[in-house]
Amino acid sequence: MQKKIFLYYLVLIGVLVCLVGFYSVKISHSYFVEEYKRDILKEGNLIFEILKNMDSMEDSEKFIKETADNLGLHISMIDQEGNLIIDSKGYHQNQKNMSEVQKAFSGQKAIITRKNEVYGEDYIYIAIPITFHSEEMVLRFSILFSELDGPKTDMIINIIISSVIVLLLGYYLSKKVAEPLDTLTNAVAEVSQGKYNKKIPVATNDQIGYLAGAFNRMCVKLNTTINALETENKRMEAIVNSMINGVVAIDKKNKILMINSQCYDLFHIKNKYCKGLNFYDIFKNEDIQTLLEISISEKRSIVDIVILKSKFNGDKILRVYINPIFSTRSSEDSLGTLLVFQDVTQIKKLEKMRSDFVSNVTHELKTPLTSIMGFTDTLRSGGIYDKEMEKHFLEIIDIETHRLYRLIQDILSLSEIETRKKDTNMQQESIEEILIYVEGLLRPQAEEKGLQLLIEYEAIPPYFCNKDRISQMFINLIENAIKYTEKGKIIVRCKYQGESFLLQVIDTGIGIPEESIDRIFERFYRVDKGRSRKAGGTGLGLSIVKHIMMLYNGKVKVESTEGKGTIFTITMPYKM
Repeated sequence: MQKKIFLYYLVLIGVLVCLVGFYSVKISHSYFVEEYKRDILKEGNLIFEILKNMDSMEDSEKFIKETADNLGLHISMIDQEGNLIIDSKGYHQNQKNMSEVQKAFSGQKAIITRKNEVYGEDYIYIAIPITFHSEEMVLRFSILFSELDGPKTDMIINIIISSVIVLLLGYYLSKKVAEPLDTLTNAVAEVSQGKYNKKIPVATNDQIGYLAGAFNRMCVKLNTTINALETENKRMEAIVNSMINGVVAIDKKNKILMINSQCYDLFHIKNKYCKGLNFYDIFKNEDIQTLLEISISEKRSIVDIVILKSKFNGDKILRVYINPIFSTRSSEDSLGTLLVFQDVTQIKKLEKMRSDFVSNVTHELKTPLTSIMGFTDTLRSGGIYDKEMEKHFLEIIDIETHRLYRLIQDILSLSEIETRKKDTNMQQESIEEILIYVEGLLRPQAEEKGLQLLIEYEAIPPYFCNKDRISQMFINLIENAIKYTEKGKIIVRCKYQGESFLLQVIDTGIGIPEESIDRIFERFYRVDKGRSRKAGGTGLGLSIVKHIMMLYNGKVKVESTEGKGTIFTITMPYKM
């Protein structure tokens, strides 16, 4: 700013100096020359008066030469023939044809500026007609015109000095004017960068001081407003990021205005700053893009289900809500679009599990009930009189009845475990005693199939638990291994390991296909349905194991090879 103001001063002063200086020097020099000419005329008259009183030519010549030296002039006395009677420089050229001489002999005083033929420079010639010793003569004075430029040069030097002084003064004044403006400019630049607490000292009462005061008041108000907006934005951002659903708002040009953290996680977006980017560049799912285009073109809300495919993280089922954003004044002009993504994958899985559960329970109940009803009708129809048939049918009815009983017991047990966050009737129990009890229950079943049941355990600290619950978990795991092992052995290992007790059930049975390992803990899921029913399984045993383990914050690991066997590893922590 100072450079700009100083440049203006420089241009203004330069123009003024050129104009005023030019005309001042010209006028002053002209006035000086004219004044000088008048002075020479006066001097000429005085010299003439003195010469009239001199009788001797020698005295006159001496006087003229002395006077010429004193005045710095060239003085000549010329007769009517143009001869130089007296010349202060001793010249002898005839001057008859000189214009000033001719004019003076005509009786007029002549003042002429012309170029000297000998020297080729401009001279001022002043010729006065006189009568010397009764003869008409001309007394002529001449001076080199450039010798009168001394005052002109001095004036130019003075003008230059004055101009320099004025320029220095202008620089000082421009600095005084520019400093507060530069301060204000720098402060505005800082405010534009977000430093809203900037304050400028008010040093004057002029317009610049008023402007500085207004700027300070503006900064205070702006700072208050920005802080309020930032607080509101943070509050809004916190609210949006706290939502369990993904939220995206886009403008009419499909540029992202707002996106919450759930969207980043839901769509695995790597670009951590998506504001201002095109929606289609970030969300590349064709179904979502199609729904958005329909909503924008028809200006209506849309709710639909979209499957988000993923090779690494598994498919997700999303419920998509798309709603145009309208201004409060008009329902026609859309300001943009709001999209809400709700992950309903687990809900859909639970719905399917519930549906499968109802279907499986219905099927599991229907099969034995149908058998019981059928054999009961057969016995009523006369089969009761055939002792062999009666015994056979009653045995089947008994088996199916026990199967129904076990199914209902497992369903009730699973329902009870699911509804609890913590177990009940808990106390310090011996894991070794529980294993011995379970071994006594299941060894006959293993021996009946010709299988070895090996129990291996180390000294294990007492475990705080519900004894019946842990026993049920052990029974289900070991009984499951016995059911699906035709030959070989079942090894049960239990040991204390780093603040946890570890239980391993190893069998040499049929194994589990790789695609079924993740599903074996689901209700009623069976790898081999026909074989499972034949073995008397309800399909809930491993599901019960899973929920008991969850009560105690346990972990499970399953390793299996088809045709070679399966290893179940359960880790139950002492600190829950």
